[in-house]
Amino acid sequence: MTDLLSIGRSGLKAYARSMAAVSHNIANAENPDYVRRSVELTDATVVSALNPSYLSQQGLNGSRVSQTVRSSDEFIEAQVRQTGAARLRTETQLVWLERLETNLDNAGSNVGTRLNSFFGRAEEVAAAPFDSSLKLSLISDLEAVVDAFRRTAGNVGLTAQQVTQGAELEVSTLNAALENLNKINLDITRTKVGTDAHAGLLDSRDAMLETITEKLNANISLAPNGTATITYGGETLAAVNFFATVTASANADGSLALAVDGTAVAVPSEGSLAGLSRAGATAQGRLDDLTALAQQFVDDINGWQANGRTLTGAAGAPLLTMTGNVSTLALTTTDVAALAVAGADGTPNGNLLTMPSLRTTDGVETRWNNLMSGFATNVSAVRSEADAATALDEGARRRRDAISGVDLDREAADLIRLQQAYEASARVIQVARETMQAILGVF
Repeated sequence: MTDLLSIGRSGLKAYARSMAAVSHNIANAENPDYVRRSVELTDATVVSALNPSYLSQQGLNGSRVSQTVRSSDEFIEAQVRQTGAARLRTETQLVWLERLETNLDNAGSNVGTRLNSFFGRAEEVAAAPFDSSLKLSLISDLEAVVDAFRRTAGNVGLTAQQVTQGAELEVSTLNAALENLNKINLDITRTKVGTDAHAGLLDSRDAMLETITEKLNANISLAPNGTATITYGGETLAAVNFFATVTASANADGSLALAVDGTAVAVPSEGSLAGLSRAGATAQGRLDDLTALAQQFVDDINGWQANGRTLTGAAGAPLLTMTGNVSTLALTTTDVAALAVAGADGTPNGNLLTMPSLRTTDGVETRWNNLMSGFATNVSAVRSEADAATALDEGARRRRDAISGVDLDREAADLIRLQQAYEASARVIQVARETMQAILGVF
């Protein structure tokens, strides 16, 4: 009779714990960092020598709670971290490339548009070389080209600086995650495996691991008790009772330079820091292209001016100057009389008639158009790569959610099943009590 009471009592405890786990699942159905849990039950058979005169015997003692189990697959979790890092790299790179594309286009008033207007105006002046108003417009268009170069270079340079600032923010988040992971590791070592508290710590650990791998493609090693050790570039980022500090700075080519506790490491191939490094290098590359184009424009216009004569017969003086980067690009004069529109032979529009020769295959205008078309192709390629990476990541996350996610229909069915099992255990105790009362009533 006592065995019957013990079996019923153990069932009540076990199914109450199981229903609590289901309730916890339902309460955290919308928590993205939560992994579905269940309670593993085992029999509580007692094996002992009930009488010294006999061999060991088995006594039934109901069921007991063995451990809390997380519905997690480490291989799928690793795949999600990998696809997530690839997605973040392409998305981050695409965001900055689209911003650079906006900088270069400058709402339609870009360098190419201004160059086209300038050369078109030169053809008008060639038809009327004595028209001062047309020559004033030519000077104005030349100044617009200069302004477009300076404004575009300034915007691209600002974007390059913002990329570096974004990398510093990402590294700050990474360092905070490494510190938190160290604390979680320490808490895991102090917590019994298989308990609800241990399961909650593993959820927090996975959330930190996802945050870290979203920044860079680090290597992760998990111990049997659940503690995590993270390494990157041969350097340990976090372990039990240890976490490193990562720093980021910009190289001369715009890419990122990373260091772990002062030791230089390679730029990551995946994660947001990889995307920022590639975007920074692209921004600096376009800034160098702008500088080269601006210098060529200065050389072309000043060379054209030197080959001509003003209407008064004076040799053409330089119209443009650039002593450093594009920000130093400027007009030397706005006097229309300084324009060397005449040819060396005295033809009033002789030099203007040579202006179209500057619009050759190697000319600034053509090189600008090639730069824009090439950059648009680059952006399109990264956009396609981002779409593919997103599709792969979504597929991996669906596979993970099928195992780790909370399905409310499933939890409702489990709750009904466990409630019925709980009521059955209670009925066992009731039957045992009624039977005992009946036996006692005989006496």
